[in-house]
Amino acid sequence: MPDQWVPPDAAMVAEQLKLHDRAMSASSCGITIADALHDDVPLIYINEAFTRLTGYTPGETLGRNCRFLQQDDRDQPELLTLRIALHDHRDCKIVIRNYRKDGILFWNELFTSPIFDDRGRLTHFVGIQTDVTDRVNAQAELLRRKQALEQALDELRETQAMLIHSEKMNALGQMVAGVAHEINNPVSFINSNLYSLRNTMHDLTGAYDELEALLKSSGGADQTAAAAAVRAAHDLDFLIDDVDDLLKSSMGGLSRIKKIVDALRTFSHLDEAELKISDLATDIQSTLEIARLELKDRVKVVLELERLPPIKCYPAELNQVFLNLIVNAAQAIEGSGTLTIRGHDEGDHVRLDFIDTGKGMPPEVMANIFHPFYTTKPVGVGTGLGLAISKKIVEAHGGHIFCESSITTGDEEGMAIVILLSPR
Repeated sequence: MPDQWVPPDAAMVAEQLKLHDRAMSASSCGITIADALHDDVPLIYINEAFTRLTGYTPGETLGRNCRFLQQDDRDQPELLTLRIALHDHRDCKIVIRNYRKDGILFWNELFTSPIFDDRGRLTHFVGIQTDVTDRVNAQAELLRRKQALEQALDELRETQAMLIHSEKMNALGQMVAGVAHEINNPVSFINSNLYSLRNTMHDLTGAYDELEALLKSSGGADQTAAAAAVRAAHDLDFLIDDVDDLLKSSMGGLSRIKKIVDALRTFSHLDEAELKISDLATDIQSTLEIARLELKDRVKVVLELERLPPIKCYPAELNQVFLNLIVNAAQAIEGSGTLTIRGHDEGDHVRLDFIDTGKGMPPEVMANIFHPFYTTKPVGVGTGLGLAISKKIVEAHGGHIFCESSITTGDEEGMAIVILLSPR
């Protein structure tokens, strides 16, 4: 039969208590016991590790609630968790800021557990405290590095987007140079030919009129009647007027083509990669010519450009900003609406407002519109880079860009993008 358990005698109990005390003292964790029967739950026991951890001796600690370790730093959400656990008589594990006797902060991982007597009545709380400052600092450093990496990644993505944009602009510049050159040559000789053709037609009709006049003055009645019959049969009066109209409209079309080519060249500023003095009003008007297809007949453009001072800038880059804002405004307007572009000199800077009568944006969208790749457009309609690139370009010029918006029904101003640029 197994040996029956024999109650220990007094000497054995004393030895076990000494072992208990030595074990508590040998622990590397601070151990405390608090009296739960007292309203303030004072400490009635601390081990040596607690003194090493906090710097407080038993004489400075016993009889006090351990909240003194927080000093005046009581606004910690974890303390509410601890109070609720103590009230509910259950275990709790938290990490809080505590302060040593010399005032040095340390992070304390505190585990508390209730102690009940034989009748199930709560009598004490035991606390185990561990200095986890190194761990918390390591976690904070890890978080800081993670945030730094995320910021670096965002900057890398922005840089990549700007490089792509730069390559596209370079390609656009080369394309426009070729298109302008290729179009200008045929447009020039067609225009010259049409001008010569118009003069020739005037000479021909003048000669015919002179022949008819000669027949009337020296010819017989039959010859005059025959000439009039030829004029009527071939409807020469209509043909002469029609040819004149055709020539006028053709030359007008060529003038329109030349205007578009000039706008392309002004928009891209092909030979102007360096900083230069530029006329903002001219740049905006040339950009509107480029965006005409997007505006069509449904978006009325109102220009309110006062006398704007010339500014030193990279014109091609600012024109890209203007194009992005104009296209965005056109896409924000459902059906028909108005885009108003205002500009005026405010002394130390030039202010440009691009205001549309679209439906506007809620605050949560406005907060993100300048972030790279953020877009509210459907897939395939936008990349979310237009305003982010615009912001980079404006800030590279030492300027500032921001938005003002209100939710509208479509008849009043709903969205305004504001650009502030220094004239110097």
